[in-house]
Amino acid sequence: MIEVACFIAPLTIGLILAAIRKLWRGAERVRLDILVYLMLGGALVLVAEHVWHGEVVPWPPFLTAMKSPEDIPLVISEMTRVGGSMTLAVTGAWLLVLGFTRRVQVEVTPIKQVTTTLGSTSTQAGVK
Repeated sequence: MIEVACFIAPLTIGLILAAIRKLWRGAERVRLDILVYLMLGGALVLVAEHVWHGEVVPWPPFLTAMKSPEDIPLVISEMTRVGGSMTLAVTGAWLLVLGFTRRVQVEVTPIKQVTTTLGSTSTQAGVK
């Protein structure tokens, strides 16, 4: 079984999401930046690992598993099966973290000055 092109799916999705993040004003609200960093960071670690093991090389066709045109369907199958599964898993983890942080958000009230009867002042912060 070849394990060479699994990084292509998260890398492609990460680049597309980075472009969407730049163009869409609502990206901050849904914390799209976190998903972009997860996708691109994971893909770059996978690229480094594949380069380290000699599965990705700096000359065409760049993937050692594609020595002949007959290998292209195998590489595409591995990209969609393994890379697609990783992309879905990372997106699912991002959605879980996003949902969890929205549920547990804590509202902090601004600090206000409290004057005591002795004339000294202190600060007090409240948490709702």
